[in-house]
Amino acid sequence: MRRFVSDTQCAIWHFIDEQRRMPKAVRNAFQAAEAGTAQILVPTMVLAEAVFLAERRRVPESVVQRLFTLPDTPAASLRVVSFDLDMVRAMADFGPSAVPELADRIIAATARALNLPLLTTDPAIEASGLVKVAK
Repeated sequence: MRRFVSDTQCAIWHFIDEQRRMPKAVRNAFQAAEAGTAQILVPTMVLAEAVFLAERRRVPESVVQRLFTLPDTPAASLRVVSFDLDMVRAMADFGPSAVPELADRIIAATARALNLPLLTTDPAIEASGLVKVAK
């Protein structure tokens, strides 16, 4: 089974059904997860960013509620993964010149620590070359 880590934008697009905005690789990964043939890990930082965006009315509250219902069980095809010490250590590779936003660095470091491709459209993360971006 293929495994991925999702960034905030891709997870939000999935939950508001904005398939047309997703790159093909991202759309395919989420479809595979829904079919049970892939697994997407959603970092807790994604949930934190979604709460922040909902408070500012930039995303619907329903997105936050949907994210809160994701399980953290290892076998779930779409699940939450908590930020841990290995991820903090991986974050040290992402300096502010490579990935300026703290939340983006945490999400990218999660993918790096887990050695999984990242579902993202963030040009800074992709340009950093520090994490594999799903294509």
